[in-house]
Amino acid sequence: MFLKDCIALHKLILENRELSMLFRSPVVKKIPKASVINKIFSKKIDALLLNFILLLVKNGREQFAADILKTFLGIIDTKNGIIKPVFSTAVELKDAEKKNVKKRIDDVTGKNSMTVYNLNPELIGGFTLRVDDSVYDGSIKRQLELMKKSLKTQSK
Repeated sequence: MFLKDCIALHKLILENRELSMLFRSPVVKKIPKASVINKIFSKKIDALLLNFILLLVKNGREQFAADILKTFLGIIDTKNGIIKPVFSTAVELKDAEKKNVKKRIDDVTGKNSMTVYNLNPELIGGFTLRVDDSVYDGSIKRQLELMKKSLKTQSK
């Protein structure tokens, strides 16, 4: 329950403009802000999470709630051996292809991946894969850039 509430609250703060403004606004004072947050979330999210958010408000750190939740969820994913690679292609992949990509990533990394698939027509063809801080570029765009660079150095 707690983890699901953390995920939902993080998503809500990012996607709901009014809630995001409430968390970031220095104009709204601590007591009214805490009261509004309490009314919105009491009996809807885990009491521990609500108390944590109220503690952030009390200490004037509520503007960091989304970042704190993102970091916490990242730590949980790391502990559970979950990675979130980003796989970009020039054309939309079919479901079977996505399954195959996920399986290959899981096999190579030895971890469970929650792969995000992006469409990027600028790649021309091929793919790019970002896993944490590493980027694997197998795109035609990159190959053409390398070929152009190679031809320029050879012509000098």
